[in-house]
Amino acid sequence: MNPGSFASRSATPAFNPRRAPRLPALALRGGLVTAALGALVAISTLPACGKDESLFDPSDPANRDGGGTGFDPNGDGGGGGGGDGGGPGACASTTAAAALTPVNLVVMFDQSGSMGDTTEDPTYDPAQRWIPVGAAMKAFFTDPSSAGMNASLSFFAVATNSCAVADYAAAEVPIRALPSATFSQVLDAHTPKGDTPTRSAVTGAILQGQALLQARPNEKTVIVLVTDGEPFGCGVTSQNEAAQEVQRVVADVAAVKATLPTYVIGVGPSVAALDAVATAGGTTGFHVQVGTPTQTTQQLLAAMGQIRGSVAQCDFDIPAPPDGRALDLDKVNVEIAPPGKAPSTVAYSKDCAGPGWRFDDPVSPKKVQLCPATCADVRATAGGKVNVVFACVARPDVVR
Repeated sequence: MNPGSFASRSATPAFNPRRAPRLPALALRGGLVTAALGALVAISTLPACGKDESLFDPSDPANRDGGGTGFDPNGDGGGGGGGDGGGPGACASTTAAAALTPVNLVVMFDQSGSMGDTTEDPTYDPAQRWIPVGAAMKAFFTDPSSAGMNASLSFFAVATNSCAVADYAAAEVPIRALPSATFSQVLDAHTPKGDTPTRSAVTGAILQGQALLQARPNEKTVIVLVTDGEPFGCGVTSQNEAAQEVQRVVADVAAVKATLPTYVIGVGPSVAALDAVATAGGTTGFHVQVGTPTQTTQQLLAAMGQIRGSVAQCDFDIPAPPDGRALDLDKVNVEIAPPGKAPSTVAYSKDCAGPGWRFDDPVSPKKVQLCPATCADVRATAGGKVNVVFACVARPDVVR
């Protein structure tokens, strides 16, 4: 680029998109929640008493294995399980199986000069941004805790410093299952250089995400933008133009947030303008400090962990008891069945400080939620199952 074409390239403290105001600092904690494509959830209903009566009509194609909602009326733990002897007042169970929703991360990674190109500016030390940020991303992509998730990786600007959206609409690392060493190999082959065509990159990521949604309609897809500054290049040569470009990006992500949320990880002193992109994308912005490389790596890895935790949740609808009976929350139990093993009861945990489960709303619940630690175990175990059981007696934690 022409060093004299933008105020940030001079010695004056005028507008510098590389060092522009950034996201307000947010406390980062690693919420490490994983997912497994093969993990199944079996939803069991055990009425207080009465005959064995399935909630699902096997003749309905939507209730057949592998179709509709994914529920299987003939799944493990089906009708006839449990009870007090099978008489007229016996408790009976019915089961429906559902696959946990796979999650796809469309990662758009900033490799502009400010990430570490000292030939562009001697102050752009790669040891402060490019190396520690790359280390965090490589750790995330190869982390066993990321098992069950899928990810793709794209870079901006591309080698030609292109402004064309088409050059960002296909990932350099196509979507694939995690963990994977491929991402590390590709990251190692790149070096920071060029401008920051943020809007072209984000628009390309949106196109990638929409293609995944069309090809994988039963999966959840999100965009993750990792960047150290506001837009620069592709017509952006002033502070006002940068602000206008950010607003265009805000409008772009807001238009798709219902089906394609956008997360933003800002690297550097502050990137306040980019916080608006995360908010418009229906998520929260993350801030990663620079100056201490090990801290930068830890904070960015924690941010990726929080994103992983927020998108890979274990929430399951509570089936209605048969015959229109009232739901008794005190008699709801949750069991986990590892592959080939008998199910074991999971303790209720109101605050989810550790393993366990809770209701999404303690007063008027509609879902059962596995706590992060338990969700991680279930999603990371292919073939693992969960039974949500409406029992005949109250749970041990219920005080009468």
